[in-house]
Amino acid sequence: MTPLSFYSVSVLMLTAFLIAATGFKKERFAYILALFGSLSAAVLSSLTLFQVFQNGVLVHQIGGWPAPFSISIVVDQFSVILVVLASVIGFLAIMFSKSYIKEKKTEYYALICLVLAGLLGILQTGDIFNMFVFFEVMNVSCYALVAFYKNRTSLEASIKYLLMGAFATSLMLFGISLLYGSFGTLNLADIAVKASGYSGYLLPVALGLLFTGFAIKAGLVPFHTWLPDAHPAAPSPISAILSGLVVKGGLYAILRIGFTVFSAPQVMLNSLVVIGILSMVTGGVLALMQSDLKRLLAYSTISQMGYIALAFGVGTQIGISGGIFHLINHAVTKSLLFLCAGAVIHYTKTSNMHKIAGSLKTNPILTYTFLIGVLSLGGIPFLNGFASKWLIYIATLQVNPLLTIFTLIITAMTLAYGLKAFYMVFMSNPGPGSRTLHVPLTMSFVLVVLAGACIILGLVPAIGYYISDFALQGLNGTQYIRAVLG
Repeated sequence: MTPLSFYSVSVLMLTAFLIAATGFKKERFAYILALFGSLSAAVLSSLTLFQVFQNGVLVHQIGGWPAPFSISIVVDQFSVILVVLASVIGFLAIMFSKSYIKEKKTEYYALICLVLAGLLGILQTGDIFNMFVFFEVMNVSCYALVAFYKNRTSLEASIKYLLMGAFATSLMLFGISLLYGSFGTLNLADIAVKASGYSGYLLPVALGLLFTGFAIKAGLVPFHTWLPDAHPAAPSPISAILSGLVVKGGLYAILRIGFTVFSAPQVMLNSLVVIGILSMVTGGVLALMQSDLKRLLAYSTISQMGYIALAFGVGTQIGISGGIFHLINHAVTKSLLFLCAGAVIHYTKTSNMHKIAGSLKTNPILTYTFLIGVLSLGGIPFLNGFASKWLIYIATLQVNPLLTIFTLIITAMTLAYGLKAFYMVFMSNPGPGSRTLHVPLTMSFVLVVLAGACIILGLVPAIGYYISDFALQGLNGTQYIRAVLG
């Protein structure tokens, strides 16, 4: 059965083309086309969720050829959750952009559609070379969006992102070449079958190259240096997509290759634990030192990605479920925080928290939604961040109590820098020249929806636990291989 979400990639690419084609004369259509295209992708992705519930793994062989000779499109329980998450948050980011983007709309909306198309392609392809191609579609569009303002800061950040991305691309391509040279196939399921009995030295080398390349894309320490510059330099809706979605593409690739294809080798799990710990510490400590709001949130992303990597590295069922749940929660929460920050920066024209303090009278919706995001990120009970971190605490406690103590310390640090940002931006006494901040309806709607998701997943954590357990089934390599190869 063909997954309906497969057509969302074509819809978004067609939308990008139509925006570029019509933008030469009437730029005002760019937003309408992007909103309609992203909404269509979100609807198709949501319908695919029902398909997977009813039929399990969905496979479509392009051209009708059997695998591994055709290009396989595969949507399983794990990928469909991320496909829905990406398409819905992408739609909300585009809706938020209506009052945020006032110039170069054609360029902006065409590129954001390409970013989403590339990400959805990564999540659905069953062919490792096409995964590489979709990474390039996504990342090249991201480079241009980071440089959107074309000032010194954004151009410098874009060049750094480009250089790191090109290095990651080279590593990925070398790794793919070694796999193809060893097994004569690019189909992930076919590689999994042929690699099960392989004992040569090229396979660990290929895995190491791919792991490193994907870790750069995911912004994990020590491959994170592009992220703190790129995220603050981009327009805030793009920062939300970069932090909430794009880095998840790199992590998804690690999990898909490592768990589904190579059955989670212990060396990979140990590497995830070490890199997770390094990311948690580095991101948390550097976030505490920031006075720039978006840079603080960018370092926070590195720290939270460390939580997710650690959870998967533990390797137990509870750990992996916790990692999936926290991945979802982080996408929602960090999108909320970056969009709140964007609303503030849009009106104050600065992201320096010392300059923002006392310069405006914020409205209640913006204040409370940002606070919900901060408390969720800090793992406060009855919000979604606590629900997923609780699973991670249990998983680490079962393996090594020292890891649990460590995660609790980083959680306290997360709450500290989050409350610092909230106090400086929203709780400072307004000065004599302060202005009242009016948030447009579209912006308010998006913030309320994301904040509502944080509350619902916190008050009814069983929803998140069910989704995570459902997604966990998709990392079963045997089920994946049987569905693709028959």
